[in-house]
Amino acid sequence: MMEGLRAIDGKTAGGVRLFCVVTQHAPLSVLPAGQWLTEASAGRLMDAKGGVWFMGDGGESVQRMLQLPCACEHWELTTFQDGSEIFRRVGSTR
Repeated sequence: MMEGLRAIDGKTAGGVRLFCVVTQHAPLSVLPAGQWLTEASAGRLMDAKGGVWFMGDGGESVQRMLQLPCACEHWELTTFQDGSEIFRRVGSTR
């Protein structure tokens, strides 16, 4: 899966670190195959389906934000730690 990681800010090492933390904490079932984009300077990673990943608690967890496919523009924020989902929140952008 590492061959599908592309740094858009030129900071490949930081992006690889973030990607490694994501794969450490998130279950494989939620990690889509395909091209992932990293912007390590902003501390985020975008997966192949448009989910945006952030490192939480100094690398002790990761969070994924998804735009939900609804007309009301809801988003979902999910926190993962040690291979399990530990928190989920759904909200509106309005």
